Amino acid sequence: MSSQISPADHEEEIGSTNEYNIGVVTRRDARRYARAVGDDNPLFHDVEYAQSCGYDDLVVPPNFLPAIIERTEGRKAEQLREDGLDPYLYPIELPKDAILMGGGQELTFDEYATAGSEISIHETLTDIYQRESEAMGTLTFMELESEYYSGRGTHVATCDETVIVGDRQ
Repeated sequence: MSSQISPADHEEEIGSTNEYNIGVVTRRDARRYARAVGDDNPLFHDVEYAQSCGYDDLVVPPNFLPAIIERTEGRKAEQLREDGLDPYLYPIELPKDAILMGGGQELTFDEYATAGSEISIHETLTDIYQRESEAMGTLTFMELESEYYSGRGTHVATCDETVIVGDRQ
């Protein structure tokens, strides 16, 4: 329950960064994601076309990187929350019965990742606070900044995200 979270208990975690190695994004990953979101841009499907546009391989669809929810190998089913998420997915442990909602994302891109790129994420908790809601009671807001890097150490993208934690009603 969000009301069980005390932002004051997590003040020292603000500014802390966790690093995750996602691994290599494959051509298959790029193509499957593009198909799943209904994007038939040949940059995401046709290697020769992408190379003729100056890329070394298929371009990874831009929203693919922030769509990666599981940053580790994953936990066993019995260790997951009821909603299927890892209870340690975020920088603070979430109460078992809390519900999670997306509060928005702002994405900026420095360059496109391409198939064959090894991707790492540096995720920083930038703020945690609460607000009252007439409909849902106490809501906890976590502000996160995720920086995506290629295996060459090149900054690819930044995702500033708000995650809202609420109580089940």
